[in-house]
Amino acid sequence: MKGCRHARPIVPSLPQFIVDIAFFSGGEYYATETYTVPASTWFAAEQQALQMSVNSVYDDARIPDLSRTATVRTA
Repeated sequence: MKGCRHARPIVPSLPQFIVDIAFFSGGEYYATETYTVPASTWFAAEQQALQMSVNSVYDDARIPDLSRTATVRTA
């Protein structure tokens, strides 16, 4: 139809979370990497950031007793 415009569907954006991943060796802190993650919940943001952190320069198989923690906050 002439002159008829189709409205674009409104796609809600996901909330942004800031996730700090702290890296430890044998229980001793040695680094933090921060990720900004769009996610539906804080738990999903935490899980995504933890998964992303395996590609961090701080994730190294040569580091003994490597562990990490996540702290999530809204952006």
